[in-house]
Amino acid sequence: MVLPIDNPTKSFWIEGAESPYRNHRSTPELPSEVDVVIVGSGYTGATMAYWIHKFTQNGQTPNMLVLEARDICGGATGRNGGQLRPHFYSRYPTWSARFGPDGALKVIQHEAAHLTAFDKVLNEEGIAQKVCFKLGETFDAAMSEEAWTRLRGAYEHMKKDHGENGDIIKECRLIEDPKEAEEFTQMKGCIGAVVHPSGQVWPYKFVHAMLELVMNTGKLNVQSHTPVLSVSERDNDGYITVNTERGHVRAKTVIHATNRWASHLLPEFKNLIFPGRGTIAAIKAPEGFVKHTGAQHWDSIINNYHLQLPPPFNTIILGGAKPLTVHDPKQYVNNDREDLQFAGVPDFYQGWPQRDVVGWQGKDPADLEKTVEEGGIWTGVYSASIDSFPFVGPVPGKPGQFVAAGFAGHGMPRILGSTAHLTPIVLSELGIQYQTPTTANIFPPLPEPFFATPERMEKLQTVNALAKFQEEIDEGLLSSKKPFAGPVPQIVTT
Repeated sequence: MVLPIDNPTKSFWIEGAESPYRNHRSTPELPSEVDVVIVGSGYTGATMAYWIHKFTQNGQTPNMLVLEARDICGGATGRNGGQLRPHFYSRYPTWSARFGPDGALKVIQHEAAHLTAFDKVLNEEGIAQKVCFKLGETFDAAMSEEAWTRLRGAYEHMKKDHGENGDIIKECRLIEDPKEAEEFTQMKGCIGAVVHPSGQVWPYKFVHAMLELVMNTGKLNVQSHTPVLSVSERDNDGYITVNTERGHVRAKTVIHATNRWASHLLPEFKNLIFPGRGTIAAIKAPEGFVKHTGAQHWDSIINNYHLQLPPPFNTIILGGAKPLTVHDPKQYVNNDREDLQFAGVPDFYQGWPQRDVVGWQGKDPADLEKTVEEGGIWTGVYSASIDSFPFVGPVPGKPGQFVAAGFAGHGMPRILGSTAHLTPIVLSELGIQYQTPTTANIFPPLPEPFFATPERMEKLQTVNALAKFQEEIDEGLLSSKKPFAGPVPQIVTT
């Protein structure tokens, strides 16, 4: 049995936000019986509750209970990079090789639809400004010829297969002139870039706002610091018993929204979903200094990514640090120690603006928004799916249980559509009539690689996960020997 650690590093997203729902418990005691238990209070759990509410507004909304092992949105969502950044083109060669040109395009279309859906949902609910939501352009900046060959090649591959007027490729553009690329990206030494639509959001505020919308209906009970210990099979009366450290609850359905931690309650995912470990910093910056969200690429492994929050915050959120961490890939491969910082990251992050950004106007080294200990730099754990795609749908062989997990460090442009897809399946299981809201209809059908089918899961159980981890470690070590890798940290934390 594996539960999240109870003393993770502090995240700026969490420490820098105000919310009345810290350590929240809607009632002093757990309810004895509900229609739906949602395990996990991050992006997946919050949007499951939201869509169930929206699909049943004109009928009978089921009683829901969210159970969270730590504080509300204290896991991966409260520790991510804040970017709503679909893979418009960069994964196309890999996906088209696996699923064919049309199959790859369906995955990309599903991700891209999240930009419109976020815009519609957050503005319809009146919370867009509250959660710092913003649409714009993002870039992939090539910092080496190797990176430029890969990025431009992915763009050209997709254009060749679907034509330059395809509904996705026409949203992307190349900047091939190095001077223009450096000016647009603000990245020193950028030799070319690919630009496409993107968005950003304050993830912690987003989750709290979505949960608040549903709690205000009286149909959602949220219980923090209530780890689930086990989930029974459905009994003869049609109920599932959810056992927690504070007692048990009977539910008609259970939704597992625990991402990396799915195998804690669903052992069939033990060889399918694993932890990956990342690092992010919050840096003080002049208002409006960063023009666009973006990412730097030196090769397929070494990268950084960043965004700047709108006023009055103006914080630059900088993540990746792969030029540094790549020297010891065991720090991030199959590692869930979010209570530890990566070695050397303060100097790396605080030196980044002057070292990498054109026309930096702040201090050198840059100031963090908070001390390292109080949320200026933090570590987070994302899920590493064995085949890089999430598992969404009914849990095979467990009637009444559903899963949406394993989003492979790329949940922001995948989860809202995945939970919109799963909601009518859950409601049908409960025998509850529903009406699909217009905002859910924005999404195309869920991509086939997302489905948690017995066939897919059985096939993936045969994959040698340890060999896969070693391959990732070896790739990192190979990158660490390239000239653009950063200095080796003096102390490596494992």
